[in-house]
Amino acid sequence: MTMIFNSGEVRWPEPVYLRIGYGMPEAIRSPEEAHDYLLFRWPALRGEKYKSARNLCLAANDDPLLCGKARKIFVEACVEADVLD
Repeated sequence: MTMIFNSGEVRWPEPVYLRIGYGMPEAIRSPEEAHDYLLFRWPALRGEKYKSARNLCLAANDDPLLCGKARKIFVEACVEADVLD
């Protein structure tokens, strides 16, 4: 998977689109954005994938080699919480 570096921030080559409740779809473009979403905007349903995604997205902020794995587990957490758009 190709990574894009932008001012020290690791970004995914393709955003993950999700929708919380009845809101508009939102694009998540990096492990940092995903981590913020998991902490502050995530629905009450927080399963096993949620915890793994939170930990891996945080780790990917410091280690760009984890970027692809972080995106994959974040998508799995979105599926688990039924927010993937």
